[in-house]
Amino acid sequence: MAPSRCHRFVLLPTTMATACLALVLVLLLALCAAPAPAHAARALTPGRAGAVTKAQQGGSNATAAADEYLAPHNQARAAVGVPPLRWSADLASTAAAVVAQQQRQVGCAFVDMGGSPYGANQGWASYRARPAEVVASWVAQGRYYTHANNTCAAGRQCGTYTQVVWRRSAEVGCAQATCAAGATLTLCLYNPHGNVQGQSPY
Repeated sequence: MAPSRCHRFVLLPTTMATACLALVLVLLLALCAAPAPAHAARALTPGRAGAVTKAQQGGSNATAAADEYLAPHNQARAAVGVPPLRWSADLASTAAAVVAQQQRQVGCAFVDMGGSPYGANQGWASYRARPAEVVASWVAQGRYYTHANNTCAAGRQCGTYTQVVWRRSAEVGCAQATCAAGATLTLCLYNPHGNVQGQSPY
């Protein structure tokens, strides 16, 4: 099964008393399918309520927030022999504008990235999840992916994972908005996009 262009991922804490929040996979839904798919991923960073943090907008030198997104991406890529991603301030700025608009206009709902020239992973959490947690949730989809025949296990989604490790993707930029009741919406954009139907990620 070829990965679809856009993916959703929802994260919830396991208990209110847990000091270290564990991720529970609640929902994986394809947002859209396109002939030349890109992808949707999600990463979350703590931020002031109603704000998109400035660090998420990046810069030529990766900030601490950028490093939180980059490190788990690049660990997953190194595990399959794929070169590391570079942080893109331009992609981070675009992601910040998108999540801010989603926060203001539609209560932090996922955005349809079907017309975007970029790959995209989106994530929603009911709490302020850290970027590494969200990226780890995307990477965890790799357990359902079989590289030998470029397939995903029946009834499972692998698209956020394959976008993370897509060899031709060279740069990433991410941002996160804080939503009602402390929830977070995160968006990572990838250039060039991955998840092209019929192609293997690496």
